[in-house]
Amino acid sequence: MKTLANCTLKEFLMQTNKIRHKAADFYNIIGIADIRKTMPTLTGKETPEEAEKKRIEQGKKNISAIIDKCIDANIDATIEIIGLMCFKTPEEAENMDATEFIDVVFEIIGSERVMNFFTKMVKSGLIDTAKL
Repeated sequence: MKTLANCTLKEFLMQTNKIRHKAADFYNIIGIADIRKTMPTLTGKETPEEAEKKRIEQGKKNISAIIDKCIDANIDATIEIIGLMCFKTPEEAENMDATEFIDVVFEIIGSERVMNFFTKMVKSGLIDTAKL
């Protein structure tokens, strides 16, 4: 199956341009910025190691909260974004076999080129961070 992780450069650039327009809206729908603001409670008496452990634990809780928002509260938007990452319409993505869908998600997440692209797009402001 064609995905952002295995498509040609031309296909990659054209599809990621479509995705970047949807990314800010998705980010807001999910409420990722607000979830990421949740920090662990630190007393100031923790050792650096203890404080880091609390930050890591809170990070895991935040990721879990983001996944819950993606799956439980915003499944249609999530399917649409993932569908775009494998060149499918929302309807085509919704009709994918669950195993195939999960495989695609992990292929995309595991792709250094895909993750680097989106990280750099956000940092550079090319994904509409004014909406974020």
